[in-house]
Amino acid sequence: IEALAANGTTNIQTSVTGVTASKRRFIDDRRDQPFDKRLRFSVRQTESAYRYRDIVVRKQDGFTHVLLSTKSSDNNSLNPEVMKEVQSALNTAAADDSKLVLLSAVGSVFCCGLDFIYFIRRLTDDRKRESTKMAEAIRNFVNTFIQFKKPIIVAVNGPAIGLGASILSLCDVVWANEKAWFQTPYTTFGQSPDGCSSLTFPRIMGLASANEMLFSGRKLTAQEACAKGLVSQVFWPGTFTQEVMVRIKELVTCNSVVLEESKALVRNIMKVDLEQANDKECEALKKIWGSAQGMDSMLKYLQRKIDEF
Repeated sequence: IEALAANGTTNIQTSVTGVTASKRRFIDDRRDQPFDKRLRFSVRQTESAYRYRDIVVRKQDGFTHVLLSTKSSDNNSLNPEVMKEVQSALNTAAADDSKLVLLSAVGSVFCCGLDFIYFIRRLTDDRKRESTKMAEAIRNFVNTFIQFKKPIIVAVNGPAIGLGASILSLCDVVWANEKAWFQTPYTTFGQSPDGCSSLTFPRIMGLASANEMLFSGRKLTAQEACAKGLVSQVFWPGTFTQEVMVRIKELVTCNSVVLEESKALVRNIMKVDLEQANDKECEALKKIWGSAQGMDSMLKYLQRKIDEF
């Protein structure tokens, strides 16, 4: 690690290359279904109205379907470009005649959280500046979910890690595939909580269970996540898509004003608290990432992943 820090970008980039391959194998080892590239292609080919690089947006009868399908990152990880596209899709859905948004993903992984490979490559140039940029990207991304007035329904088809798991608590209904799992191993990554999880997780699952996830990175199965309140229902993998669509079609028969007002009654009481939690979390991330200790923690994480493989 000292050599990495001393020798600068070259060795860090070599480490990044190694951990990228390790990360792919890490996810591949846990996939129960092979990734079908034809699915990604067919989903993209059906789109004409909305074209993005890292997401697919399908305007359907009564709702907008946003699917993570990243090209600029592995395993639907979130970098500033991906987050901006999701924000753009949500802002469009907020202004059109959609009654709700369905958020899901293409492939067998829902979201692997922040794209640390993207981030660490840029930290070698100007640590404090890039830390601030990434923290601000997260702040804006999370605030878009907090401020969105229409219901957001999430269909979690596979692993949801880090920010990919914490944003679930900002959505309104979460349905999970039986094979999905949830983990927020922030201390392992060398960071503090994000996505308002420091506030929402204790409220949803209790302080002890929340601390297990946020401090020690305990991994929850879909059924465990459902029992703790992070997930609404769990469906069998073979019928997951059909179960989701049946329920979505039922929801879009409701009056749009009723849906928005119902969400406002449930959510608005927490809105200020969520925005404040988001601000505090992002300030903590800037402080950690901008420090030498923060860089050292991330380098150690990279080195551990390389050593594992």
